[in-house]
Amino acid sequence: MSLFAELQRRNVFRVTIGYVVSSWLLAQVADLVLENIGAPPWVMQTILLVLALGFPIVVFFSWAYEVTPEGVKRESEVDRSQSITHMTGRKLDRAITAVLVIALSYLAIDKFFLTDIDAPLVVQQAPAEIVADEADTKELGKSIAVLPFVNMSADESSLYFSDGLADTVLHMLAQIRELRVAARTSSFQFRDQALDIADIGAQLNVATILEGSVQRSGDKIRVTAQLIDVSNGYHLWSGNFDRELVDVFAIQDEIANEVVTALKVSLLGESEQRLQRDQTESVEAYTEYLLAINDLSAVSSKSLTSAIEHLRAAVQLDPDYSRAYAMLGRAYVYLYDWGGISRTEGISAARSAASRALDLVPESTEALAVLGVTEIRDSNLKEGGALLEKALADSPNNALAMEYYAEYLFQDARPDEAIATLRQLIRIDPLSEAAHVMLAQILSSVARYDESATVIEHFKTVSPDSTGIQDIEFFGEYYQGNLANAISLMTSTVTENPNPNDPDPEGEALLGAAYLAIGLPDEAARWYDRAIEVNGEHPVSRAAPLFLNYYRREIDEGSVRLAQQLLSDGIAERNGSRVIAQIILIEYAQQSGRHDVPLEALDNLYPHLFDEPPRDLDKNGFATFLAGWALMQSGATEKGSYLIEQSAQLSERYEEVYGTGLGSVTNRLALGDTKAALRKLSKFSADPHAGLYYRIIFERSSLFEPIRSEPEYIEIREMYEANAAEQQRLLKEMAL
Repeated sequence: MSLFAELQRRNVFRVTIGYVVSSWLLAQVADLVLENIGAPPWVMQTILLVLALGFPIVVFFSWAYEVTPEGVKRESEVDRSQSITHMTGRKLDRAITAVLVIALSYLAIDKFFLTDIDAPLVVQQAPAEIVADEADTKELGKSIAVLPFVNMSADESSLYFSDGLADTVLHMLAQIRELRVAARTSSFQFRDQALDIADIGAQLNVATILEGSVQRSGDKIRVTAQLIDVSNGYHLWSGNFDRELVDVFAIQDEIANEVVTALKVSLLGESEQRLQRDQTESVEAYTEYLLAINDLSAVSSKSLTSAIEHLRAAVQLDPDYSRAYAMLGRAYVYLYDWGGISRTEGISAARSAASRALDLVPESTEALAVLGVTEIRDSNLKEGGALLEKALADSPNNALAMEYYAEYLFQDARPDEAIATLRQLIRIDPLSEAAHVMLAQILSSVARYDESATVIEHFKTVSPDSTGIQDIEFFGEYYQGNLANAISLMTSTVTENPNPNDPDPEGEALLGAAYLAIGLPDEAARWYDRAIEVNGEHPVSRAAPLFLNYYRREIDEGSVRLAQQLLSDGIAERNGSRVIAQIILIEYAQQSGRHDVPLEALDNLYPHLFDEPPRDLDKNGFATFLAGWALMQSGATEKGSYLIEQSAQLSERYEEVYGTGLGSVTNRLALGDTKAALRKLSKFSADPHAGLYYRIIFERSSLFEPIRSEPEYIEIREMYEANAAEQQRLLKEMAL
């Protein structure tokens, strides 16, 4: 008998097939189970090793031994005429068929029913207070982070080009709904860091990482890219591209589409068009765009101004470059928020650029997000919220839209939704300083101080070198009235981390306000002077004398002229810089009888409130209050009281969510309803923190004159005085 026939008779082939199929099925089940219980990789490796070692042993035993009615015997000891190998073979056939059916069923389920289940994730564990609940943060298909491509060019200034290439690929991938893409804010923090891929994946909460390098020489570029599985370090895909510079757009498309294919994500025709539609075919315009996003990555007044110049050049070179217009609007919003441009100019320029981007690409989520936050900055809260909701409906993981949407929710008195949105944002942008700052502040605003502190501590672990940690801690202490601790933290920040290339005086101005809040005006003046030295043109520096004069009750003609000039210039609102100018004018009118002074300024700022009848009264409750207060002072009691009543309704809506604020009290005082004001004042006094500006307004504003002798007022004044004395004592102990 031939060897083949003998192998067949002894069922060696059947045993081999059965063992291979059973081992494969066992490995699949083990992989699934071990992944879900979080077993270490060596467990699966041990199982595979045992299965591999078992294969030759099983083959040997199937050749050398036979199953008989009397048990297992050596094949040489069995009488061929009594052999039952043919019966054993039929049993093996049935067993193999059953295993194959199970295996094919598993493959069918995996292919057709489980395509939306995530690839294995290596997730860095975070406190439950930081991340959203599982039900609120359903993962989207595959997950990926795009790291900054390494610049291999001889010219180190080409760094912007390699960064830009990675950024553009990231942007293209982020438009695919099936992908969860880590935000640039977080993924680009791993530049030049010698960390293991598994560590990076864990910190970014992704299953795959795209990395690469760019070498540029004249008009030629060489790009290499690799897609790596975080769980085992294996390359899922790699590509090398040697092209002319004019082919850079084709390279981006190739990389993005190859990555999508490697991740087995279905790419619809609509998505393919969206990947390319907001791009440009002009290398010159693209170069200007890359220089701009490089500037935007280091937010400062200097870098933002430079970014705007590059983006203007980009859209001049290609007037149909939608993404450049969207980014230009974003840069204007940043510059306005930074205090580097007036309110009127910043809002107008941002709205114009974002609207142009949407004209070119109506589904641009970046442009929708920018236009949404622009409307919010212009006090059009409902319009801004609707735009941001549309942006997130089209692109649920757009980090920019998510950040602005959280801001909208907070302003719309929906803090729980804002907190949930920020936790979701932190899942895709885990190293975002802005997201952690906003989350800590919102938690503190609803008196969830322990959770706010947890956010701060968590951020220290994920980004220990961040310069923003002390800013977060400052506001955490500030919200609880621990001003000595807040001052200590901010003093360290401004003295240990000066930035001569981009002087920002907000830290010094916050220290000035904090010292005023605890009754140390001379020390406050020293810090305000420092703010002016750092950058005298910044809004907080220009408004600094007004804070001091208001505290000292020295509202003279010079203060009025300065306040008028600031408002005429459209000063940005930075830590009270715009608010104090308006209050100064109203208090001046109360003292001098010159009611035309604040009315003229407020009419220029908020003309809709002076229309007949007034309109858009829900846009800005504080502006409505100021206009009403100024009108009532001037004798226009009917119209003024109507505006203040509208402001009071808005305040009471916020009061239900955030507690009784000082605005609820001042609305009732302006209306002359001292009883209602005192009732609200009692609720206000129950709030454990004093704030930075509350004490100054409480003690200095003419609105409080009618109740200064009331017990409720005296009780709060004494609370402020006791807190101020305690904070001064603590500062002396700190030698500050």
